[in-house]
Amino acid sequence: MPRLLIPLIIVSVGVMIYALIEAISTPSARTRIMPKGIWIVVIILVPLIGGVLWLLFGNENSYLASTVQGFQKTSGPTRPTTPDDDEEFLRSLDVQRNQKRRDEELDRRERELRRREEDLEDDSDEDQNPA
Repeated sequence: MPRLLIPLIIVSVGVMIYALIEAISTPSARTRIMPKGIWIVVIILVPLIGGVLWLLFGNENSYLASTVQGFQKTSGPTRPTTPDDDEEFLRSLDVQRNQKRRDEELDRRERELRRREEDLEDDSDEDQNPA
């Protein structure tokens, strides 16, 4: 009996340590079924079973999550599928449009000022030389 108990204890401790390290390093947004803190408590309090449960069900990369057909990710950030669904992209387009509009307005004002300067220079030339 002790011959069988020692390897079982070693395997149990190994699974617990591996699952605990993986649970701690996994972001909270990627855990499944229970919050990350509860998973860590379960792994510590129920060593072999808690570790095996974490490895099977705990995170999005777990064994069952990757092998079950039809599994879809339900948590974590999702990326928009089209550009018009992406708010950041739409904001950047607005910023570009506004910047272009400002540039065009500045160019228009600059041309207007140059034209006025030329008109003033022409008027001053005529006043100085009244032929």
